[in-house]
Amino acid sequence: MNDIDTRLKKILNSSVIVDSLSHGPMPWSDDLVKFSDDMIAEGMNPWDIIPKILTKFANKIVLDNDYYKLYKNAWEQSGVNCVSWTIGPLYSNPYSFEGVFHNYSIMTYLFDLRSDFLKKVLKTEDIKSAIKEGKRAIILNFQSMQHIGEDIDMVELYYMKGVRIMQLTYNTKNPVGTGCTARRDRGLTEFGKDVVNKINDLGCIVDISHCGIQTTLDAIEVSSDPVIASHTFAKELYEHDRGKNDDIIKKLADKGGYIGVLTVPGFIGNDPEITIDHWLNHIDYIKNLVGIDYVGIGTDFYGFSVPDN
Repeated sequence: MNDIDTRLKKILNSSVIVDSLSHGPMPWSDDLVKFSDDMIAEGMNPWDIIPKILTKFANKIVLDNDYYKLYKNAWEQSGVNCVSWTIGPLYSNPYSFEGVFHNYSIMTYLFDLRSDFLKKVLKTEDIKSAIKEGKRAIILNFQSMQHIGEDIDMVELYYMKGVRIMQLTYNTKNPVGTGCTARRDRGLTEFGKDVVNKINDLGCIVDISHCGIQTTLDAIEVSSDPVIASHTFAKELYEHDRGKNDDIIKKLADKGGYIGVLTVPGFIGNDPEITIDHWLNHIDYIKNLVGIDYVGIGTDFYGFSVPDN
């Protein structure tokens, strides 16, 4: 073992490694690949395939002990102790009420029947206790509030179900505010301000990763607590709607917030080959801009590298 490997092992063994947006690993066993291939051959819509794969994946973790060992080993290789898992996107109609119900049912199934390894995080201490118990900690999050409609009481009900990070908008407009790819960003709505206040009152975290510029600025101003961008990047290094400019990064840090840097290749550079160096450049840039305390890992990794098809 060389010096770098020794240092790496020491860091991993002495640190709590949190990925603020990830579903953790999803090993593609031969039967999962065949399951996907067969549905594609039948001409199914890829979005209809996704929830079926997720359901089969969960059943394999619970019912297939060989696959369960493979799954646990993949976690061990990652070195990650805790991830924040998004509820709602892995469905035919992402971020709909039905999508949230489907994805939450999957997570409840895993938490209930693989409690020996997976632990739902309701408070900070749960991450620490999970590590002591040799488990992996999972924080549940939303990447859009569109599924609550205009019912403020739904925020508290989802808190009761264990959701602890709530991103206000995805890419487009919803009753709370405007996403980063919408044509016109008018900021938080009056209902959106109520949602932010409710999230604060409950002790949840406000996430603005996909929010438009004005909606982001409004959320930082309205929130009484620190605000996070769980999975984003420095827009000064690569121009893309999903990035955050220097002003927003500074305002997030001034509020005591956090910026997780994602690893999606098309978001962090336009070179023919995107490598870990591109990702590290964004980490370094944000660190130099606001300090190391405000930047970390938010890979936006959905548990798997999708097979070629």
